[in-house]
Amino acid sequence: MQREALSNIEVLIVGAGLGGLVAAIECYRQGHSPRVVESRNEAEGVGDFLGIGPSAINHFQKWPPMAETYRNIIYKPDMIMYTYDGTLIGGPLRLSEASHWRPVPVSRPKLARALYDHALSLGIPIMFGKRIAEYGESEDKAYAIDDRGERFDADVVVAADGIGTKAGKIVPGKAKAVSSGWSVYRVSYPTMILQEDPLLSKYYSFHTEDQPDYCDVFMSPKGQVIILVSRDLTTWLFTHEDKGEAEETWTTRKDSSLALQCLQETGLEWDERIPAIMKRTPPGTIVDYKITWRDPNPTWTSPGGRVVKIGDAAHAFIPNSTNGATQAMEDGISLAACLKLSGKNNITLATRVHTKLRYKQLSPIDLLLAITERFTNPAFSRFERTSCAQKQGFRNKEKWEKDFDLIRKDPLAAAKSVGRWTSQHNPEQYVYDKWQAAVNHIVSGAPFQNTNLPPGYEYEPWTMDSLNLLAGMNDGEIPADPGDWD
Repeated sequence: MQREALSNIEVLIVGAGLGGLVAAIECYRQGHSPRVVESRNEAEGVGDFLGIGPSAINHFQKWPPMAETYRNIIYKPDMIMYTYDGTLIGGPLRLSEASHWRPVPVSRPKLARALYDHALSLGIPIMFGKRIAEYGESEDKAYAIDDRGERFDADVVVAADGIGTKAGKIVPGKAKAVSSGWSVYRVSYPTMILQEDPLLSKYYSFHTEDQPDYCDVFMSPKGQVIILVSRDLTTWLFTHEDKGEAEETWTTRKDSSLALQCLQETGLEWDERIPAIMKRTPPGTIVDYKITWRDPNPTWTSPGGRVVKIGDAAHAFIPNSTNGATQAMEDGISLAACLKLSGKNNITLATRVHTKLRYKQLSPIDLLLAITERFTNPAFSRFERTSCAQKQGFRNKEKWEKDFDLIRKDPLAAAKSVGRWTSQHNPEQYVYDKWQAAVNHIVSGAPFQNTNLPPGYEYEPWTMDSLNLLAGMNDGEIPADPGDWD
């Protein structure tokens, strides 16, 4: 890895998930001195699969040999869409190549391990068993204190520890959480277990070296099932009505009997593959993850600018967005570049510009308050890019609940989950292109406009209440926004 000149900026990153590890590696490449603390006792191995878009993956080219590792661990499936009973709707659609319309799926544990191994190879310190309970800052330092009283000081602290972060005590503002009424059973297990079943081995076998992996999507108004099978891993997800028992956690594990009961309670005759693959699931391995909608988080940065939230700690996404991990990785890339340009003596400016480039433009009143109160006013933080990406997730969910005849006419439209405005973005170059204009805007109030949004769209603030109101006035659907979201 070609490393930039040393900045002597000490960066403490709380959380060794995807966003935290990307932030650590990129901070190292940019010449900073990162270290990571993680609440778990070992490298993260939870979860099943996710999609990473080109705006983040293209950056791996600057981290050899991570780019090659990534190509070896992604799924290479053809996606086929069915109704719940197995009637073909559309496909196959190739998901094994990077595209502007849907991220390539990858095993979350494999990607987390690859990033962890790469960080270790660079000599980045990663300390486990450090559950951060408090964040704080002074004029020239920031700190985090774990639940045993151990204190970690740095020039800037990055809260990458998810929706349960304790950084909310120092970073003003809290995103309102609303139950979606849905949750998702999800699990991964070795494909050899699946292939012990005669029925499933008939559907999911590999006969040639270049045969694609399988990605079968079953749609219904009462839930959706995704089956993803590679030569070594089988994953299935069942989105279903939440009975109030689901949690936003990966730690609570359940048996497949609960998923089978829920499947039966839909009253639908599901394709034979679905109950079969559930029955083959090892006991006590399934997560029932609660899908919660959140208003855009109003603030990412502490009053002094030395504690900054990234990833789910700043902007949680629903699974339908297929964009949460990508945006978390973009955060780390953007922040590291801002710190490089600011230098050690202007860290507060770096975090402000970072949030500015990822957030909404200030109103004149907000700008006046930010200048007169030396950037301590919570109204400073109004995001744009991540807010638009969150909003797109709600529309993705709607598409899979529509009339199947509409999907059959244009299966690609139903499969699309992101647009060019997302996938063709370069978060590092965007910092270099917009840095001076953003600094001028913050310091003197010069005009500034973000351009990392859907072309032709002018950002409008939204909340879950406002979206629900619009949907209620539009036959249950969120009206399309102007601009090119594809």
